[in-house]
Amino acid sequence: MTTRIAYGAAYARPSFSARLGDVLSAALATSRLWMRRRHDRHALSQLDTHMLRDIGFDRAQADEMAARPFWRA
Repeated sequence: MTTRIAYGAAYARPSFSARLGDVLSAALATSRLWMRRRHDRHALSQLDTHMLRDIGFDRAQADEMAARPFWRA
């Protein structure tokens, strides 16, 4: 007696629309991350020296962070 093993759905290639959805989802997540970085860095640059000290930064560190491009962590 021979046993057959079905490899159907477990190894099926994702459809084009599923792959496209994954790519668009990743692009949207990256865009949101970049926007958040841009916003946070701008907010950091607006803090005064006293507020920077409260969060453990000095002006030079804040300026360095704010000068980074949004795509860099």
